[in-house]
Amino acid sequence: MMTDKLTNATRGRPPRNPKETDESKKNIVNAAKKLFATEGYAGVSMRKIAVLAECSPAFLYKLFPSKRHLLLNLWEEIFAQLFVEMMECYQSVDAGERIRTLCLAYVDFWLAHPDDYRSIFLIEDRPQHDDEDYFVDSSLVLQQFDLFKVILVQAQQDGEIGPGDPDVIQNILFCAVQGLIFNLITIPEYAWGDKDVIKQTLIRSVLCGLR
Repeated sequence: MMTDKLTNATRGRPPRNPKETDESKKNIVNAAKKLFATEGYAGVSMRKIAVLAECSPAFLYKLFPSKRHLLLNLWEEIFAQLFVEMMECYQSVDAGERIRTLCLAYVDFWLAHPDDYRSIFLIEDRPQHDDEDYFVDSSLVLQQFDLFKVILVQAQQDGEIGPGDPDVIQNILFCAVQGLIFNLITIPEYAWGDKDVIKQTLIRSVLCGLR
């Protein structure tokens, strides 16, 4: 009887330590990002993510109760990385160059991480229950974008940008750069030419129009 108890106690995988759990979580997030980018959100199951991440479905559900929880984690992780780079850029350039430089940095980030872009912007966020919010409302993403608004208000005070609602001006900039990023990432077969010339010229033209 004692032998049976000892045998049962040693069956199964031993509990993961914190380092192993963090590594497994990283593998899960990377697997989900890859699958979402290549197969779309609807075409990916939690089981498929578990297989690619080399973990059990039970462990996956323990970390992320649903596919939408996993997608929200991707949102927060990717945008956190983006705004670390944006803040570094903000702190390294003079005030007069901040708007143009941050727009370029924003474009360059997504061009350097096309799978991240697809996971964020090519998947429609759909709350599953009445008590759930959209990701943009439930995360800190919108608050982080206030960095742009701060720079725009300062540029208006310095006469670099014309008068107007900073929210409207910010949205104009986003529409311009998002359209640029979308085309360059999702239509790679088109002969765009020198991408650096395109992004520099577009951003300069938009900013000139806002003076």
